[in-house]
Amino acid sequence: MVITHIFEGFTALGTVAVAVAAIWGNWIRSKLDPLNLRIVLPDRIEDPTTFSGPPGAPAIRVMFYHLQVINQRRWLSAENCRIMLVGLSRRDPSNIFQPVPMPVPFQFVWAPAESTPPDVTITREQVLDLGYIQENGDRFIPRLYVTPNNFQGFIGANEAVRFQLQIEAVGFSSPIYVVEVAWDGQWSYDPETMKRHLSIRLNPT
Repeated sequence: MVITHIFEGFTALGTVAVAVAAIWGNWIRSKLDPLNLRIVLPDRIEDPTTFSGPPGAPAIRVMFYHLQVINQRRWLSAENCRIMLVGLSRRDPSNIFQPVPMPVPFQFVWAPAESTPPDVTITREQVLDLGYIQENGDRFIPRLYVTPNNFQGFIGANEAVRFQLQIEAVGFSSPIYVVEVAWDGQWSYDPETMKRHLSIRLNPT
């Protein structure tokens, strides 16, 4: 009789455990192994494409540059995720990066911009537009949803800027990543050639 009661107790405990896991499993797992998102450089950063010109005019050739956001806890969805530009600095003539005042953060654009909303849910990975240079253009243009008139993050020939990026999602805020972009002023529609003219380095702080 005692053994029967013991087995019944274990059975009841197991039933409760299964119910708790079904209801609270994701919450428990999120506390034991919380959401972790990272910004990485994709295997191919450069992406040659085109912008549509005026009617009857040829398309404008453009070289885009991408970053990638990886969800390292794929059993936890990163909801309402966005990448914010929270600071920047420019290289001065003595090769020292000087902070640039920036009153509010700005959000980078997810790719593809034509079909991706500003806030996304990431289960595996998502591509981010860092910026682009047009053929015959004179600067690298960061790809932001809003660019103020006094924005100082454009990069001209022989200039370099360090962008400070932060991932935001529901219940998550990443360390700041520093993305350094330097350009020598030369442009090519060939990605391998552009590697020699525009460099991108990524370092978490």
